[in-house]
Amino acid sequence: MRTAQNIVILLIIAAVSLTARQKSDRAIVDKFEKTVKVLYQVADSAKTVQDCADINTSIDELQKEFADYKILLDRSLYPDDYSKTIANLKGRLLIRQKDLGVIETQITRIVELESQVRELSGKISNLTQENERLMGTVKIMSESYALSKEADKSLFDSLNTVITKLRQNLKERDNLIFALVDSLFMQYDKTVASMSDVEKQGISGKLERRNVLTDIKKSIADNLQFLESTNLTPNDYTEIVRQHHRFASQWKGLGPKLAGIYLSGKQKKNEVALIDSMLSTWSAKVDLSTWKALASLLDKGKIQLKPFSNGTEFTANFLEFVNAEINNVKKEPEDVRAKRYNTFNDMVWKTDLKPLWLPVLAESGKITADQKSEIENRFKFWQSALTPVSPIVYGLIVILFAIVLWSMSRYFRKKPFNTTT
Repeated sequence: MRTAQNIVILLIIAAVSLTARQKSDRAIVDKFEKTVKVLYQVADSAKTVQDCADINTSIDELQKEFADYKILLDRSLYPDDYSKTIANLKGRLLIRQKDLGVIETQITRIVELESQVRELSGKISNLTQENERLMGTVKIMSESYALSKEADKSLFDSLNTVITKLRQNLKERDNLIFALVDSLFMQYDKTVASMSDVEKQGISGKLERRNVLTDIKKSIADNLQFLESTNLTPNDYTEIVRQHHRFASQWKGLGPKLAGIYLSGKQKKNEVALIDSMLSTWSAKVDLSTWKALASLLDKGKIQLKPFSNGTEFTANFLEFVNAEINNVKKEPEDVRAKRYNTFNDMVWKTDLKPLWLPVLAESGKITADQKSEIENRFKFWQSALTPVSPIVYGLIVILFAIVLWSMSRYFRKKPFNTTT
């Protein structure tokens, strides 16, 4: 059985879709009168503050959609007119609000939140369309670049620009979806566990109208496609890891709420379970791609670690490599070891690994804070082992020591010698 607000929304959608100028005057009047009649009925049967807010919004939509036909309606609605009909509707709703003990500020707050929802929904729809276009552009440009006999720098730069834009769009759409959901739940100002069946049915209808579950599945699918089909640099994955971690954390908070709302609906419960499964697949793909990208980054620095597929293995293998360098197991000449250190330090550690990768790996839980600190501290030992103290430093120490001895000698020569008589 549909809730009152569901019926209202369906009718308003029908009213909005009416191309009035192409209809007869009689059709316009009939449509207006039919919608008004239903609004009277649902206003009288409203049960919650959300019902009242939805009906209030529907009345505003009705007023806006038929404003251009005020003269026609004034003539056809005699003895009432267009303005009086709208005023009567709002008065009937106000009476029902008082019966329910609904405060006007509650209505205002929910209407504002619903306005946010509509705005966010529009942005999500626009981004979805733009992302589809960008996905196609990336595919075409990637194929062209792969087929080019010589490296085309301008094409490569253009491809990277599109990839960057697409990644930003995917991130923005993910954030907008969860912002929309927050605005929906804030309208009820209570936990799912404390909602009545009517309220659960109401928010369920709103979630369906805004295609929330569909959009969440679409976001995960697009992020997976982006990850699997796009040529990315190693450092692109730091942002991918961060965005996946953010998405997973937000879903962790939302999933149980949706499960509670759809407790009696098997189909919707299955959709929540499907999203859990899709998110697990995305997580596994991100993990696999992350460690591959990190290995590629280390290759750029001319160091080879043992294979790793998780944070513990990476930490252990990195520490093992650094320890070998510190202990000079290979007994290589100092200039050879110093060159290897400087190459890695300049090309990887200072530019990428320390400022980008280690913070992201720790933030996303792929390594612990202790593992991050251990990696950083051990690297400092490597640096110390390959940076001998300059002879100038030793000379300065000798000079300082001589000055101290000289100062002490003068002090004791000037101090009077006390004797007891």
